[in-house]
Amino acid sequence: MRFRFPACRLPRFAALALLLAAGPAMADESRIATQAIRCSAVFAVFIDANAGDATLSAKFQKAQRIFDEVYANERRNKSAEAGPEIAGKRASLLKEFRDNFKEREPYLHEEGVLCGAWAEGFLAQGENWAFIPVIPKVIAQSAREEYTRIGPPSFTRWAK
Repeated sequence: MRFRFPACRLPRFAALALLLAAGPAMADESRIATQAIRCSAVFAVFIDANAGDATLSAKFQKAQRIFDEVYANERRNKSAEAGPEIAGKRASLLKEFRDNFKEREPYLHEEGVLCGAWAEGFLAQGENWAFIPVIPKVIAQSAREEYTRIGPPSFTRWAK
């Protein structure tokens, strides 16, 4: 006889299994910290792939610095020592992106759109951002168009 979970418990069991599979990294970081460091890595791709465009490069570097700062603030590590941790996590994510590019390319493109839309919420605040915009669940059409235009070719150039 096979044991079966009641249908009402299956979603909770699946969520618990995913949480446990994620390991200590998930327990140590908030959702904002996790997404901020992922967006920092996405913008590292955009910076590298668009190095020839000074305007885009400057915008992308500013967005990456913001995401690094958000990550450090979320981790409560606002000191200079956060730099090596951020660089190490970003490098690890970039390796993950590269290693899984062929299988995950559409997901990376969509993450580029999400990170781009989130970055626009910070960049719209000017030089000194004062609040953290919510990670977008709804993305403005203008941001979707811009980062759909920028993202896929950037990831393709970067992955080669």
